[in-house]
Amino acid sequence: MHPDFTPEDLDDARRWNKKLAMLPRLRMQTALGRVALNALLRLAEIYPSIRGSQTSATRTLREIVALDRPVKLRIFRPAGECRGVILDCHGGGWTIGNARMADDQNAELAARIGVAVVSVDYRLALAHPISALVDDCEAAAVWTMEHAMREFGSNRIVVKGSSAGAHLAAATLLRLRDRATPIPHVAGAMLFFGLYDFAGTAMVRAAGPETLVLHGPTVRATLCKLTPGMTEQERRDPAISPLYADLSGLPRALFVVGTKDMLLEDSERMEARWRAASGNSELLIVPESPHAFNRMGTAVAKKVERYVDAWIVEQLGGG
Repeated sequence: MHPDFTPEDLDDARRWNKKLAMLPRLRMQTALGRVALNALLRLAEIYPSIRGSQTSATRTLREIVALDRPVKLRIFRPAGECRGVILDCHGGGWTIGNARMADDQNAELAARIGVAVVSVDYRLALAHPISALVDDCEAAAVWTMEHAMREFGSNRIVVKGSSAGAHLAAATLLRLRDRATPIPHVAGAMLFFGLYDFAGTAMVRAAGPETLVLHGPTVRATLCKLTPGMTEQERRDPAISPLYADLSGLPRALFVVGTKDMLLEDSERMEARWRAASGNSELLIVPESPHAFNRMGTAVAKKVERYVDAWIVEQLGGG
């Protein structure tokens, strides 16, 4: 059963939204905008280091080679027994950030539910094509599948991603499915507010400047910049737009998105097609919640966190 949000929960979310409405929206279509956002993210990364670790999870940095590709990983391990592995693809609009910016969340997740988290430090777009980012995530996934039992004591894996990371997670699962090696150990896909159509859904195309967190009018411009010289049809190629792929034969998936997120339609359509093709997905639409709401500390976000934790544990084999 999905979380029950009380009127007090929703009032709390609305108060957050009023504050967000006064802040600048994220714009990634210019080099200056990306530099500014990276600087802000770097400050956010420094804060946990100043505050000190608040969890019992340990972190190791690793550079692995799989599919003849070197990839950097940030690995978090719980203090006790490991019930499974989360392969995490960070967000950042494909062009900003790094795996380090998810350290706090991944360490807390590892400690909270007793999992290892393998966070992929994939290359960024503009300097590289979108396909190269998927290459890195695919290599990390193959390494994780091959080494999970020896490294972590469990070969049960959930692939997780947020925003651009949800897109990369979905694209990676499609790559894994189409490989000669089967993926029986991938138990689930946890996909937060992803974008799955590089041509832009109707909701993305109609988004105005009042959208929270993301700056609506520039999102589609960013998608075009990430796919230079492509036609609308080419941007719908399943290789980069999972919404148009054959979604059969994929593991169980949970899609989470807020009602105030301009990417709501992406999740709705992707989940519907996943369910039609594989019969094993569900969609949690979170009221009064914008893009990246799960990092905002609202009462709604905390209830969603508990629901997602329970869902992941269930996919990994229960308590």
